[in-house]
Amino acid sequence: MSEDQQQPQPPASGPGVPPQQGMPGAQGAPQPAYGYPQQAPPPGYPQPQQAPPPGYPQQAPPPGYPQQPGPGYPPPQGGGYAYPPPSPQAYGQGHQMPGQQPYEGRYGASTFQGDAEAPDWSAMASQHDDERRKRKRNMVVLSAVGGLLVVGGIVAGAVLLTSQDKPADPIVAGPSASTSGSASPSASSSSSANGGKPTTAEGALSKGSTDKAPISLDSLFPNNTLTVDGQVLTKVATEHGDQCASGTVNGLGKVLEAQNCKDIYLATYQSDKAAVTVGVVVFDSKNAADTAQAKVVGNIKPLRSDKGPRFCPDLSQCSFSNKAFGRYMVFTTAGNADMTPVTDGTPATKSAAAGVSKQALDDLKARGQAALTNAG
Repeated sequence: MSEDQQQPQPPASGPGVPPQQGMPGAQGAPQPAYGYPQQAPPPGYPQPQQAPPPGYPQQAPPPGYPQQPGPGYPPPQGGGYAYPPPSPQAYGQGHQMPGQQPYEGRYGASTFQGDAEAPDWSAMASQHDDERRKRKRNMVVLSAVGGLLVVGGIVAGAVLLTSQDKPADPIVAGPSASTSGSASPSASSSSSANGGKPTTAEGALSKGSTDKAPISLDSLFPNNTLTVDGQVLTKVATEHGDQCASGTVNGLGKVLEAQNCKDIYLATYQSDKAAVTVGVVVFDSKNAADTAQAKVVGNIKPLRSDKGPRFCPDLSQCSFSNKAFGRYMVFTTAGNADMTPVTDGTPATKSAAAGVSKQALDDLKARGQAALTNAG
């Protein structure tokens, strides 16, 4: 192209041609020559209203582009090619192209008429959350009610089974006068029948409230001599102590004190063949005496005197006995007068011990009978 050759000028006016500055209809700055709204032409294309640079190749429009510019596009400058108008497919279905009426469809003009008719997405989300919380709350309530019903059914079933398996209440005949397994049946029944008053000698000695006579060495061992199986036994020594352990050996004191033993009374009877120490221990109740007898260990000590031999130097070679009666216990420790071991070959010592023990129990029975008579 020569310098004298004039560049083609665009039509001054016409359909699709924007008004130029200085021409009728122009508003301030010149309008862009391209139809694409308010965008610069792609790189490589000539600027509007300008001649193509020297050497700019003349190119044919790409395949598929319109051969003629559409409305609103200026004709090619100097043989160049104008930017084609966009097609509806470039905007997608339902979008409005420049200079085109709103497309009626899913997102057409009727859908977006203004803020007043737009969906309230925040309210819809809040309503959804409220419904979800309400469903959750209902599920929790239903679960709690179901759990309570299950627990109630289990409890009711357990109560029903328990009531069916529970045995009938035993018939109580009345209070017993003694809680000891070795209590005398006659004493218990007679006491209940007479309003708690004892009817036997042992029952009268079962507690201090009915056994009111003074207790002493003379009242417990009134006889100075005893005759047992032809041998005469003489009382040679006596002793009283309010500490029960002082008259015992080999652990018997702990057993007696565990049952609140009150006093211990000792007396020794002696013949030419045997020596016997008898001991009477006093408790508060028959129950304490019976409990002590059931747990007996050890022995009462042999009470010696200057009037007789030192019998039982080895306790393992002596004989022993114990028996409870009322709130008392009677013990014996017996040995041969010549200090030899007690065996079956020395029956006099065993016989003497049995006679002395029986005499002490008979004296207690007499005491109980006197208490029973005084009680009326």
